[in-house]
Amino acid sequence: MISGPRCLAGLNVGSTVTTAVLVEDATGWDGGPGPARVIGVGEARTEGVRNRNVTHIEAATESVREALRDAEEMAGVEVGVVYAGVGGDHVEIGSSSGVVAVAREEIDQRDVDRVHEVARAILIPPDRELLHAIPQDYVVDGQAGIQDPRGMEAIRLESEVCVVTAGSPACQNLRKTIDRAGYRTQELVFSPLATSLAILTDEQRQAGVTLLEMGAAATEMLVYREGRLHLVATLPWGGATVTNDIVKGLGIPLADAETLKRTRGLASTRAAGTDEKLDIAGPTPGSTREVSRELLAHIIEQRLDEMFGIIYEALEEKQVLGALPGGVVLTGGGANLQGIVELAQTVFNMPVALGRPGAGLEGVVEAVRDPRMSAAAGLALYGRMRSRETGGGLTARTFSRFTDWLRDFF
Repeated sequence: MISGPRCLAGLNVGSTVTTAVLVEDATGWDGGPGPARVIGVGEARTEGVRNRNVTHIEAATESVREALRDAEEMAGVEVGVVYAGVGGDHVEIGSSSGVVAVAREEIDQRDVDRVHEVARAILIPPDRELLHAIPQDYVVDGQAGIQDPRGMEAIRLESEVCVVTAGSPACQNLRKTIDRAGYRTQELVFSPLATSLAILTDEQRQAGVTLLEMGAAATEMLVYREGRLHLVATLPWGGATVTNDIVKGLGIPLADAETLKRTRGLASTRAAGTDEKLDIAGPTPGSTREVSRELLAHIIEQRLDEMFGIIYEALEEKQVLGALPGGVVLTGGGANLQGIVELAQTVFNMPVALGRPGAGLEGVVEAVRDPRMSAAAGLALYGRMRSRETGGGLTARTFSRFTDWLRDFF
């Protein structure tokens, strides 16, 4: 296996599955950046992790090592650096603002840099780490809603930023896990932001859209309006919640319930045949019994309907339901259920789509066109963006508005 200095990995250590996507920088015909080329994909069952937090470093290390090595074997190269996702209830979202006097008659990049520095100069407690500080808005001489103040004549420039912090112990344990697996962590990234990079278009963010990343332990919700991050929330249930309901409803072991959900699960009873039967574990070792697939679908539908209902109420409370022409996009492993889009459309009463990574990628793209690969693919795309900006000297015009405002603050 040869060394791959331009090969980087996006790594998502989920509560049940660890996924890795390796990409190699591709150069366009004009010498500029081409699409990211997917060259390897790996997956392993997660051990030693609960609610996205490492609880057993040695077990988690084996999961990381297995996923990355599988991806390396597929690619035939070694990983250079790793961009790893961070999520869970230890991640907190806040805001900060900064104000500067404009040095000259016209706002230039130096003024923008200074207001950024002031806005992100906040006191971070010793038990937390600053992951990101994302610009939300600019105010020029009292006029709000400015997206790019450069070139405007002004005396005063203000900026508000969205601050993303994470618990230091969780971050340190994740870095240690990756290091023990034999790889180098280049950066920790709030994984839902990376997922949105792989799933959402700039047009969707500008129009207004909600992204629901349905993991095993939690569902991450991001709302974009007018191209800006408007709302972030972590909801403490996901695919594992549905699996636990199947365990209770059918009286079968957890592993069997997960397999049954993944292979025969439906999110709507209307999609199930009334006469269709499933063989499941019986009351004694080695025995089986029959249940209807409609019953399985009913258990899944009831829980998902409740989950979507809670999200609907949260969006209604924040008064954003009428400002989402882009509708709702579902992704993550928990969204891999037949009929889930139709169920969500019924609850939200707006367009709903299943988000699959693939845009902006080439190579073995089919290997990542699965909702459960969204976070790892997004982390790989984010890493490629970061590596090019630090090593390629690219201008702001190279990337979309989304990557512009990310780049300004990382």
